[in-house]
Amino acid sequence: MWDSQKLYLGLPPLPSKIYAMAKLNAQLEQLRKWRKRKVRDTSIESSIVEFRRSLKKANKQLTQILETWDNTIPKNIATNATPVSLRRGVLEISVTDSSTSYKLNQLVRSGLLQTLQSQCSGTLKQIRIRITN
Repeated sequence: MWDSQKLYLGLPPLPSKIYAMAKLNAQLEQLRKWRKRKVRDTSIESSIVEFRRSLKKANKQLTQILETWDNTIPKNIATNATPVSLRRGVLEISVTDSSTSYKLNQLVRSGLLQTLQSQCSGTLKQIRIRITN
């Protein structure tokens, strides 16, 4: 009788077959470990921290604005809004959604520009808010 016929009839497999199956299962598990996708850090926080670090070296005025920004903006808005650039006295802020844009516009109208101007050296004329994806 063949081994395949024994398995079909419900007879127990031979010990060599059990050993071979266990070895194949171990090899299969090893392949799964090797081929498993690596978990990558997809958060943007490390990029933002690195960006701010490079800005501190390059632009002292923008650094002052960023420090004042962190101290004056509420945390719920600051998580979704980031100062991106300062050109010709215009501070450009990138926000993630329209509700954050609205809240930030309300802060600008209530005196955020004047607060930033008083605490930072240099020229700051306007704050421009842009919604980015």
